[in-house]
Amino acid sequence: MISVIFSTYNSPEWMEKTLWGLHYQTCQDFEVIIADDGSGEETARRITSFKQQSSCKIKHVWQPDAGFQKTRILNKALLQSEGDYIVFTDGDCILRKDFLEAHLHYRQPGYFLSGGYFKLPMHISQAISHRQRPGI
Repeated sequence: MISVIFSTYNSPEWMEKTLWGLHYQTCQDFEVIIADDGSGEETARRITSFKQQSSCKIKHVWQPDAGFQKTRILNKALLQSEGDYIVFTDGDCILRKDFLEAHLHYRQPGYFLSGGYFKLPMHISQAISHRQRPGI
């Protein structure tokens, strides 16, 4: 199983886009761990709403807001992971539908995989919603 870990901080709209990108993955043997660096209640509400709409296994690891503590919350999220393969991404990235499948295909013991991204113009990023099936 894959553990996908991404961080977020008071960016529930972008976090949702990331979650929907994961929802539509061609490989479905994964868990999602949201490493939350002190977000407010809106983030928690959106995670709860997403869980009701998706079959993705979600863990929300939260810590109080004490300034920028991203590495600390990522470490806490990593400790909660159950996968034998870990993928880190960011809470504002919408993954291609075959992102996790490609990771499984190219993985090798003793190696790290690193990828790039394509930065969309802001108006396109803002227009993307789960109804458009991100990642396809």
